[in-house]
Amino acid sequence: MHSIILCDSTFSQLDDAAKRLADYQAILLLMGKVRVMNSISEVEAMSHSYPVDVMLVLTDKLGLHTEGFIQRNLLTQSTAIIVNANQWQQQQLAALLTCGRLTFVPDVLVASRLVSLVNLARIRFDAANKSIAEFKKLDDEVKGLKLLSQAKLIVMQQGFDEAKAHKIIQQQAMQKGVSVAQMSAQIIAVMTSDQAAKNAGISVMPENSAPHYGAGALNMKVTITNVSNV
Repeated sequence: MHSIILCDSTFSQLDDAAKRLADYQAILLLMGKVRVMNSISEVEAMSHSYPVDVMLVLTDKLGLHTEGFIQRNLLTQSTAIIVNANQWQQQQLAALLTCGRLTFVPDVLVASRLVSLVNLARIRFDAANKSIAEFKKLDDEVKGLKLLSQAKLIVMQQGFDEAKAHKIIQQQAMQKGVSVAQMSAQIIAVMTSDQAAKNAGISVMPENSAPHYGAGALNMKVTITNVSNV
């Protein structure tokens, strides 16, 4: 396991900072490699070249600068983070804990608890990532169904029933090598541009002037007519 201990300036000013840091470092060394760093900029500079499994952030007062760094790290790195602080703003802490991938320890972190905390932090981090991925998949599916419903309504306006409209969209998706959701979005985009063109005095006709969504009917071409000259 690769870990980093980040000590900010407020932690370093504590009377027992040196002893606590030595204790934490000794325990983490039993679990793998450890780097101790005192600068957020240093951590961010090496984050892409040095894989980090766990980061222990030590601070006396959780400030905006440290909070911003943690937020950036949660967005860009696959690192379980443990934050130990003596002072914090409740709203500030709530914003960090919302994602579920951060473990917070108030007051003094007892060194003997560190191994258990690291294991807990990694479990929570993996579980939260899985939940986020599952939520995103579900969200994408719901968005896809909404796009399909809109696209079917557009195709049905050409005289097809819902089952036939669904089949046409599926066939077009297969022919183009895209998902049904992507094909639906393309149909909606064509209809949207068609309506915008009509509003601007532009005539949009399907290829070969086909008045319906059949084979190849979704391949649209645009003929621009200057209405003022007609």
